[in-house]
Amino acid sequence: MHFCIWRNAADPVEEIVTRAKKGSTLAWDWWIVRGMTRAMFVLFLSVNLVLVGCGPRGFITLVPTAKTDAVEAAVQTVFIATDRRIEGTGPDGLIEQRFGEARDPHLRFGRIDISVPPVHVPGQIEWPGNRPPDPELHFVARAGTRYANEHAFFRDIPRGDTGTVVLFIHGFNVNNAEAIYRLAQIAHDYKTETPVISFSWPSAGDARGYVYDRDSVIFARDDLETLLVGLARDGRRTVILAHSMGGQLVMETLRQMSISGKGDALRPIDGVALISPDIDEDVFLRQAKRITPFPQPFMLMVSKRDKALGLAALITGKPSRLGSIEDPSRLEGLPIEIIDLSDIEGGDRAGHSTAFTAPAAIRLLQDLGPT
Repeated sequence: MHFCIWRNAADPVEEIVTRAKKGSTLAWDWWIVRGMTRAMFVLFLSVNLVLVGCGPRGFITLVPTAKTDAVEAAVQTVFIATDRRIEGTGPDGLIEQRFGEARDPHLRFGRIDISVPPVHVPGQIEWPGNRPPDPELHFVARAGTRYANEHAFFRDIPRGDTGTVVLFIHGFNVNNAEAIYRLAQIAHDYKTETPVISFSWPSAGDARGYVYDRDSVIFARDDLETLLVGLARDGRRTVILAHSMGGQLVMETLRQMSISGKGDALRPIDGVALISPDIDEDVFLRQAKRITPFPQPFMLMVSKRDKALGLAALITGKPSRLGSIEDPSRLEGLPIEIIDLSDIEGGDRAGHSTAFTAPAAIRLLQDLGPT
């Protein structure tokens, strides 16, 4: 989830979230008496999240390999599976597609090599912003390709000793470039040598598109299933990392695979980590009970300081979301490990991406085991 949160002496977002946690109707009453309906409030809030304190959105620009080769920069390869509508033809149409809110009935595949600058700070993505991209200072794309089909895609992914891949599913309000660069940053900072795949589902890439993105999650379930079944058929082991609303997509997909008799494709899943999951707690419990076999290990990374999930809870009319769960005992009986990042300092201001934006969290999670 990508929220732009503004802070001042009288933070309206924090005030509303605080009121909602004490009693959700109080927050609505506070606004309704000022002539605002619930729908108007959500629209008001969304527009302000876009307009206040937001910089340029992420985009990808290919920088000639000769220029990046002259820089002592690390290179992180990201494989891409996407059901976003591709703008243009050829590899650049896949790689430089920036917004991608349009849904595509076809799953497409690509690869991009990202140059990580020598000045990189763990937890950050050094975007060029409005400046010319410079491989000395910024994340830039060195090269990319587009695959004709999933067979060519799988053939190009290194197998290593175990055939394991890490599959990343981004969250709400994330465009294609942001999904790819974020995974490159995560893989680099966690020092993983395992091939990484970004499943880039058609988020609107717009803070006003919460409902659109929730519908896109439903749209993308079959395509994520196709990818997981294909990986299993190819003899791959898969570790799934899902952020925010991406967690909902993962749970819905695993559930439908189990119900439809594709449990064999779940067995090669070597672990699932839901990071700040934007899922209703009741819905998660129902989803989890239908998934057989249940992937292990299965981790939830949560934080009570997550402002973005506070807003999501407000929009959905509930006091909290799974990623900010207030009563973990509700999950007793499920084979789940909860990692509470509430006390971790640093990272994004919304407290929603702590697991991969706060250096302290990165060090902590590295110590828990190999990535």
